[in-house]
Amino acid sequence: MPPPSVLIAGAGPSGLILALVLLQNGVPVRIIDKEPKHRIGARGTGVQPRTLELYAILDILPEFHKYGAPIVPMAMYKPGDIEPSKVAPLAQWVDPTPDTPHPNAIMITQERHEAILRDQLQKLSCAVELGSELCSFEQFSDHVVANITKTDADGKQVTESTQFDWLVGAEGARSVVRKQLGLSFLGETQEQIVALGDIVIEEGMDPKLWHMWKLPPRLLSLRSCNSGNNLFNFAYSGRPKHSAEKTLTREEFIEDFYALTGKRDVKFGAATWMSNWRPNMRMVDTMRSGRVFIAGDAAHCHSPTGGQGLNSSVQDAVNLGWKLALVQKGLAPATLLDTYSEERIRVIAQMLKLTTALYSKTFTAGQAATDDDSEWKRGGDLSMLGVNYCGSSIVLEDGDAGSASAYSKAAGSPVQAAYRAPDASGLVRAGGPTTLFATFSVAVHTVLLFGGNTASRTTIAGILNQLPADAVRTVLVMLQGQSVGDDAALFSEVLEDREGYAYSGYGLTMSELAVVIVRPDGVVGAVVPDAEGVKRYFQGIFV
Repeated sequence: MPPPSVLIAGAGPSGLILALVLLQNGVPVRIIDKEPKHRIGARGTGVQPRTLELYAILDILPEFHKYGAPIVPMAMYKPGDIEPSKVAPLAQWVDPTPDTPHPNAIMITQERHEAILRDQLQKLSCAVELGSELCSFEQFSDHVVANITKTDADGKQVTESTQFDWLVGAEGARSVVRKQLGLSFLGETQEQIVALGDIVIEEGMDPKLWHMWKLPPRLLSLRSCNSGNNLFNFAYSGRPKHSAEKTLTREEFIEDFYALTGKRDVKFGAATWMSNWRPNMRMVDTMRSGRVFIAGDAAHCHSPTGGQGLNSSVQDAVNLGWKLALVQKGLAPATLLDTYSEERIRVIAQMLKLTTALYSKTFTAGQAATDDDSEWKRGGDLSMLGVNYCGSSIVLEDGDAGSASAYSKAAGSPVQAAYRAPDASGLVRAGGPTTLFATFSVAVHTVLLFGGNTASRTTIAGILNQLPADAVRTVLVMLQGQSVGDDAALFSEVLEDREGYAYSGYGLTMSELAVVIVRPDGVVGAVVPDAEGVKRYFQGIFV
């Protein structure tokens, strides 16, 4: 096996997903984490619909459905009430459709989330190196030297200096990589301290509800880490400052819980972890410096309200991964890597505005308790299905789409450059039934050809066949009963749209040729009617 080309420091979701994307692209990686053991705890539990779609493209989604659970309703209590005064869903259930098969977020503990990703890496012969800390690095024109300290179970330390082609810092908000690069980390740190942790509740609390007591200035939330077990995650704010600065103990939490809620029938077990969190809302202004990148919390930290942080980190990794793979394999110019910052910074800025506004609405000290559940409502933009890269220099857009909000859904046609590529079920290929998500891959651009005649399709196929064979997959989509013609051999795959969902979902017809270029991150790079459009798009990608 060749030596690792990329060092990833940090084995949270962003680092693990980046490793998975690079490995699926055939790029060897090394992933390290300074912690001696894998982290435990629920932490970031919400997995949004857009992330589920990316996991479908990565072919890892079944494990998340196996261990995940639907978002539970919110139970709100008034002061002195033993029973909730109101129970309301955090998000309205949305029925799946052929173009959006995963419209509802799920809950899964971050501990389980990361374990699933590590298992996927193991299948690709990659393991996280625990007790290995990136202490510093030196950057050169054609490589990076990383200085790593490894600590074994007995506390013995060994330092190594190893050369890599690229370095990615995904080591959280205290990122060594970000600090050594001297990147700005603009934003604010709030005074309020929130106690977080997981605790076993043996009886007296319904695991199928998210329990919330708002007794200004205190707010306490308690929810099951999974509706099928008795481990609950809590967030507790508004404690007196002299108390809040110390890490809450299990006994203190139980005493305060009884005093705040009056629910003395609740029986507690062990607390598995507890810590303090001070709200930081910060982000960098660039995510690349030469051969070094940052991703996830190393580049942006924010309120957990809205469940955007982990999901944004995953999207960072997928965006960077396919671009870094193309450059590493010599198929794309290094300038392609500049679009990582270009595309993600705009999205992260919008995400910070959304989550900060939600945090202020939810946790503002002194805000009166109310029957209004609007502050808890989720869904809508928070599903991240509208996250887009409008204005990107490598996306071919029509009109003034570049001025759209980073979280806005496409206006006009169902398929639009810079936005997610919709799915479509009811397709049939040579091997049997399939979907568009099953056709997409993080290792290739998928070029979908709809409609047109044999001559026009042959012209497009001729151009595409001149591109790197292992980086582009050409797929002809035909309606049921339509003759494929003599050009079938020119395509990587021919799909029969037996139910018509692909054509209807993309708003296309057989009468006119439409070429939809889907990037490896499941984003539409271009929707063009002819060969010139295809050439234009790929001139911005490949060498």
